[in-house]
Amino acid sequence: MFNKESIPFAPALIESMRSLGYSFESAIADLIDNSISANADKIEIFMNPSDDPYVIIFDNGCGMDEYEIEEAMRYGSKNPLDKRSKNDLGRFGLGLKSAALSQCRKLVVASKRMGKISAYSWDLDYVIDTGSWVVIGYEKEELNQFPQINMLDNVESGTYVLLQKFDRIEESTNNLEKTMIKHMDSTIDHLSLVFHRFLDEGIDIYVNNQKIDGRDPFLKNHKKTQLKRTQTFSIDGEKISIKPYILPHINYLTQKDLQKVGGKDQLRNEQGFYVYRNKRLIIWGTWFRLERKDELSKLARIMVDIPNSLDYMWSIDIKKSSANLPDKIKQNLYSCAYNAVSSSETVHSYRGRKVNTADNISYIWERIKTRYGYEYKINRDIPSLKMLEKTLTNEQVNLLNSFLDNLESNFPSSSIYLDVSKGEVKECDNKKTKELLVEVKQQIDYAKSMNLDYVSIINAFIKTEPYCNDDKLIEELKVMRNGEGLAGNV
Repeated sequence: MFNKESIPFAPALIESMRSLGYSFESAIADLIDNSISANADKIEIFMNPSDDPYVIIFDNGCGMDEYEIEEAMRYGSKNPLDKRSKNDLGRFGLGLKSAALSQCRKLVVASKRMGKISAYSWDLDYVIDTGSWVVIGYEKEELNQFPQINMLDNVESGTYVLLQKFDRIEESTNNLEKTMIKHMDSTIDHLSLVFHRFLDEGIDIYVNNQKIDGRDPFLKNHKKTQLKRTQTFSIDGEKISIKPYILPHINYLTQKDLQKVGGKDQLRNEQGFYVYRNKRLIIWGTWFRLERKDELSKLARIMVDIPNSLDYMWSIDIKKSSANLPDKIKQNLYSCAYNAVSSSETVHSYRGRKVNTADNISYIWERIKTRYGYEYKINRDIPSLKMLEKTLTNEQVNLLNSFLDNLESNFPSSSIYLDVSKGEVKECDNKKTKELLVEVKQQIDYAKSMNLDYVSIINAFIKTEPYCNDDKLIEELKVMRNGEGLAGNV
């Protein structure tokens, strides 16, 4: 038996590694990971969308000396099995090269540490010409050929990353400039979500001098967002945290809120788990097959925080854009998902209703469980119907009940479900207290004129929707019930 070293042919392997599956926005996000790991608090992205476009990512982090930048440019510079700093967003020692070169043919990295600038580049055309794993180094006077390299003069330490020769994008479009602008727009949206926790904590990211705002997918600052019970548990001595959030009903969301949660059309698709590795969003909008995406569950979103020490368990890939659910924590996440989905369904089913027992509130539509499922019936005991019945003959009452039976049997459940699933159902605006009060007072006056027990009728209104949802109206009704007349203006 004997050993023989087998060195991969550089041009073939480096071209093959360009096809790891990076999108433009995920590649830029991977490069920004390096800036955050370098403790940068300001990251600037510049794109020149010309016929010869380039992208620059510049940060004010700790920078690298000549040895460190040479190692950073080496493929497989770090062993993924090595223990890393808890704040390190890397893993495989491939992100810088694989992400950048998935989009372009030339990568230049210049970095400043202790007043000295070091610079190297990967140029795929040069690798093909030489047939070997050769990076190009630059002397200080040669750096002036690169656009905006003088940014390094304005910081004590930092790193400059330049991407050039976007061959794959150029081959796929008839308008390179327009396509690059489109990619950058998608990148801004992607970065605002993936790094929203860093953006909220003081790290600034700019694109062509425009600051990016974080896009919180949980609407944590919305007064109607519900935070359910937080769970924490340990696996192999490492802590995992789970926080379920239930978004407000769509009628309570402003246009800005909808943009944060992915838009009205994407609200259903964006439900599920949001897995963060060291506060960096890895994967989102999936139930990992523990639940199915449904219209009534679309308000449920669950934040899962994992440390980088459990990467192997979650099978996080090089792009940091996919993960698999470990069997060890499947049961913990299943119960959390079930409870979150149930809470989301409750928001849809009881929007605007007070949380009381069924004995305390009379709903206009009653949901009745049968052996075959659920039926919806009109509540015959609501005060308006009871008053109407008392003024009708037996024959008229029978006609009324026949009409209501017809209404119930032709309840358009399929059409409603279809419209709701498309987000096309517009619920009526709630009436204001003044309108409800006028409406009720007219009916009470009618009850008095017919010598009906108006006190019992007032009590029924107090327990019936929509009147029971308005505290101010209930106070007025109690005043009327006690014989004190109408209590001033509402």
